[in-house]
Amino acid sequence: MSPSSMLDNPGAGEPKTPSFELFVPAQTVLPPSNARLGVLGGAYNPITRAHLLLARCSKEQFKLHEIMFVLPKTLPNKPVVDTSVEQRLEMMRLGTTDVPYISLGLCTHGMFLDICAALQKVYLQSPEIFFITGRDAAERILNWPYPEPAEALARMFAGFQLLVFEREGKLKVRENPLIRQYSNRIHTLRLSENIDHISSTEVRQRILTGQSIEELVPTAVATYIMNHNLYQNQSDQH
Repeated sequence: MSPSSMLDNPGAGEPKTPSFELFVPAQTVLPPSNARLGVLGGAYNPITRAHLLLARCSKEQFKLHEIMFVLPKTLPNKPVVDTSVEQRLEMMRLGTTDVPYISLGLCTHGMFLDICAALQKVYLQSPEIFFITGRDAAERILNWPYPEPAEALARMFAGFQLLVFEREGKLKVRENPLIRQYSNRIHTLRLSENIDHISSTEVRQRILTGQSIEELVPTAVATYIMNHNLYQNQSDQH
């Protein structure tokens, strides 16, 4: 299935069973056993230098063999209307061409549980999966109003671990009795640089106000954005 047919057909709806499509494989190869796969999901609207730093620090600190950047069809908390899936994928490709351990993929679903289920069908090595996420997203995921919270958390932590970058504050859910039992599956990711000023939102806002984005995104991504006149309208800002 092509990226456009998989992700850009609003009439198709979200399929019940999560599915995954590898868009760009990593140049490195996962070992046949004890493989460790990092997963960084997001809208990538656009990809930034912060995404790349998160990947590098995760790989170094937790001995990950591959980092998969996953672009979901639907995000639980924020729709994207200003750029197409193809445009975001191309920016992701341009921004990661010189990083051999990064792969790019598409998923029909945006929830971590669903992405994990889809990946487990594709990766025959059955790697240990680590989702890389910020503090705010981790709190949202762990506090999501699941119909059966205890069951959802059990499934979640049986399938993957969390690497949490505590951006703008400490994770607030560690003392939750339901979550405390999984504390050995929640890890703090420490970054070698301060990236509080780097976000996709900041990139779009700077473009709107005519400021440089060179320090926020890879050069090839900045060139692509300029050549395609992306994020030029107020209505595009989300």
